[in-house]
Amino acid sequence: MYLIVGGCGQGKLSWLRKREEIHGKIADGAVCSMQEAESCVVLDHFHLLVRRLLEEGKPSAEILSWTESLCDKNPYLIVISDEIGCGIVPLEKSERDWRETGGRACCILAERSERVDRIVCGIGIRLKEGGRPCFQS
Repeated sequence: MYLIVGGCGQGKLSWLRKREEIHGKIADGAVCSMQEAESCVVLDHFHLLVRRLLEEGKPSAEILSWTESLCDKNPYLIVISDEIGCGIVPLEKSERDWRETGGRACCILAERSERVDRIVCGIGIRLKEGGRPCFQS
């Protein structure tokens, strides 16, 4: 598994396409089904998939459990997600729940990923490779 994260508009998918030859489906989390996410090569906008699942009434625990199973069902998946937990804490509970669930789901993906990159202004920063963090605190 490979996780790519970064802020909105930072060029995550473009950055990936410049470095990797993608053979297969790129699913968009804004519109794809959970089944499509389980069988695609690249899952873009993972954060929007989490939002849609919450809006459909799926509990947070179910989404996190599904994220775990996604890692098992599609271990070579490349997941792209916006960082949604930074900034001002939203007043609306639904927005806070989305940030919490999305953040926890990305933690699962990062833990299970062989590689994690963060993209800032179109520049990639390797956070994890070979299952080991690149930076130690």
